[in-house]
Amino acid sequence: MEDYERLELEAELFLDTVSKNVERIREERGMTKLDVSRELGFMAADHYSRMELRANKKHFNLKHLYKLSKIFDVPITAFCKKTAS
Repeated sequence: MEDYERLELEAELFLDTVSKNVERIREERGMTKLDVSRELGFMAADHYSRMELRANKKHFNLKHLYKLSKIFDVPITAFCKKTAS
């Protein structure tokens, strides 16, 4: 596997980890996708849901993660930690 391909795969796996952590933390806080979506400024939950599910390779950007860390009251690094599945 070429370095580029390896890095692409690792990046995709990292984005999957971030999305899973966002979902886990959201559920721990007892919030719905619509609740969080509205706090992020979206009118509906569709866009947020696609990022959380990684549908069509959608993902959270740094601005989203910053806002989510404030909404959930967690350090931004909480989204990057690998957890047991």
